[in-house]
Amino acid sequence: MVEEFVRVVIVDDHDLFREGLVVLLRRSSQIQVVAEARTSEEALRLSVLHRPDVLLLDVELHDDPARTTIRRVRRSAPNTSIIILTMCRDSVLQRDLLSAGASSFLTKSIQSAELIREICDHAAHDKLQTAPKDYCSDRCDDYGILTERESEVLRLIAQAHSNRSIAERLSITEGTVKRHAGSIYRKLGARSRMEAVSKANRLGLLQTEIVAPLNA
Repeated sequence: MVEEFVRVVIVDDHDLFREGLVVLLRRSSQIQVVAEARTSEEALRLSVLHRPDVLLLDVELHDDPARTTIRRVRRSAPNTSIIILTMCRDSVLQRDLLSAGASSFLTKSIQSAELIREICDHAAHDKLQTAPKDYCSDRCDDYGILTERESEVLRLIAQAHSNRSIAERLSITEGTVKRHAGSIYRKLGARSRMEAVSKANRLGLLQTEIVAPLNA
């Protein structure tokens, strides 16, 4: 039986970081780094050539904006999950790239074990999308049971509102917001706001209009 790996392309124009990431991921028995690139053009070419499960993409490439790269890869290699890996913590940029088609937005301060888990989770989700219903039922059932109020809270979390802002908009207390957020994290298997939004986007629980900023 042939062992199945998660096939990854790494795109980062900082050679030392990219090379270190290649070494790190190749230590994992679950991941196969099939190529590495320094530019958006290389990212697109290698995505078409290798059809990787996951593309790790830095946002600060010099030839094209990350949003453009994401859209081009999505058109040419629609089954490839795009994980943003960046030093930037800008929530506006996060929303913009997730709405453009990125599957996840991670900072470079992430722990190595968490990064590997995130890569494997995205690849596994893509396989579940085409799996028979009885295969994924045990793992997918909880994703569809957010209450109406939890869905409202999740939408505002995706728009980077604070707990106080969410409480004011929904006319509830901050404590209630925190309880709803805790329930959302539990149902999505997330440990943070960023991870919850990423998983919700990946599972289709957030629509394009939800991740756009609300009018003041």
